[in-house]
Amino acid sequence: MHKTIFIAATMLFLVLAVVLSPDIALQASLSGISLWWNLVFPGLLPFLILYEFMLAFGLIHGFNALLSPFMRRVLKLPPAAGLPLLMSFSSGFPTGVEPTVKLLQNNELTTSQTQRLISYIHLPNPVFIVVILGSGVFHMPQYGYMILLSIWLAALLLMLIHASWTSRNSSLQAPSAANKTYFVEAMQLGQQLDGRSFGKVLGDSVYSSVQKLFVIGGFIIFASVIAAFIDPLLSRLLPSFPFIEQVLLEQHIGSFAIANWSTGQQSIIPSLALIAACLSFTGISGILQVSYYCTSVGISMLAFLRYRILHATASFLVLFLLWQPLNYMLGKLLGTSQATFFTPDPSSAITNPWLGLWLPSLFICLMLILLTAITHLWHKAHHRR
Repeated sequence: MHKTIFIAATMLFLVLAVVLSPDIALQASLSGISLWWNLVFPGLLPFLILYEFMLAFGLIHGFNALLSPFMRRVLKLPPAAGLPLLMSFSSGFPTGVEPTVKLLQNNELTTSQTQRLISYIHLPNPVFIVVILGSGVFHMPQYGYMILLSIWLAALLLMLIHASWTSRNSSLQAPSAANKTYFVEAMQLGQQLDGRSFGKVLGDSVYSSVQKLFVIGGFIIFASVIAAFIDPLLSRLLPSFPFIEQVLLEQHIGSFAIANWSTGQQSIIPSLALIAACLSFTGISGILQVSYYCTSVGISMLAFLRYRILHATASFLVLFLLWQPLNYMLGKLLGTSQATFFTPDPSSAITNPWLGLWLPSLFICLMLILLTAITHLWHKAHHRR
């Protein structure tokens, strides 16, 4: 009852705000569209297409076979849980959520295991971090790698601690060891389960990737409009953090807002740590995307929210702890001055964001698609023999 009243009041406030201040809504929408069209769309499209190829031709299934001992012995989860985990690490949320729910519905996971796995696999898209934020926004790819490393290390650390604590305080037994499956066998099984030809996968991957990007664009635009209306209130309460409403609402606009705020700061480290925390939390929109799949199967969103806050805090701290050691080690390894290794080089600035994002993305995408196609044809020839 209270939830329904709150949602109705919120929607009524938004409708009245848009009607009474259409200029603010228009400018916020245009700002969101600009971010999506200039950076998110060109940066993510090639890699989303590539991911569909990897999934269709069994590469993800092959890596899942290699991951199964880690899932059984360390995370105390069935080997089948490795597939959603790999999907989320490679493509970001909510890619692995629906397969996780299907595992629960097929009785391959318990409700408790599903609750844990849903929390583990809620990770940001690595391509967005490295290509769009690192190269497109900061013009420093190493910043993107630093943020990604902090998020992944924090996630793995929390997985290990949480799995160890859960196994000691739960009556559930560790999953029994399954028959060992090798990389090639798992890859062939993934191809058989998919069953599509190369041309069919290419067409479907382009269609689904563009569709996903339009959904992402919708979230960015909607969150931009809401942030524009609540900004006057929060800016008075927290004047030192003008990006707080964007961070709470949506990870993309939150990251861009922190990046803009960083231009007036003396050190880049707090800004990168805040971006890592923002991407680990993923905002209300990211949590709502997960709730769309999980509310009907008994998954507690409150426990999921607590884990998101914990992951955001851990990512923030890990980046601070890693910055100086990595700065020193990489500087020594590459023969670069420690003080200037992470300093932006004006000569490397990207004047054309489309060119700067498309060229490396397309090159890596084409190389990996070619590798996937060669591997696919080799396995077909091997299978005929």
